[in-house]
Amino acid sequence: MRKYLLLIPLIVLVFTGCRKDKLEAEDMMIPRLMIETRSVQYGALGGNVVELPVSGTRIALQKEPLVSEFDIANVELVKVDMGLALLIQTTETGARALYRGTVSNMGGRIVLTVNNNAIGARRVDSAIQNGNFYTFVEVDDEEIGQLVLDMKKTIKELQEL
Repeated sequence: MRKYLLLIPLIVLVFTGCRKDKLEAEDMMIPRLMIETRSVQYGALGGNVVELPVSGTRIALQKEPLVSEFDIANVELVKVDMGLALLIQTTETGARALYRGTVSNMGGRIVLTVNNNAIGARRVDSAIQNGNFYTFVEVDDEEIGQLVLDMKKTIKELQEL
């Protein structure tokens, strides 16, 4: 009887270790809001230059994200007058960063990246006070729904860390 009692924890470990509820690293869709570098920084260690996939627009970005994936609370696909857009809802910390970034970078661009690939950009025309960032993305309408679902799943996983 004692032999069997020792096997129970081993069996539990085997079966709980085989669950696949968590996303694999390669399956994650990590969203970040990046801010455009506005000045020339000769020789400085700045960020990188990204290119939007459809328009080919090249934008130099600051090295650190304006809002990281840990400060994004939710992503939604919304219908606006001009078509489908993404709504990125931030946490309280993310909302403060977004407000400060939009106040100090008026006229610049905020770029939405997913896995460090730029998919959308929005020119800053006013301060964003409520933590809700709307942007159009350069993704096919057929693919955008799945992208939003994947980002939501990734955000949920990151919030559980």
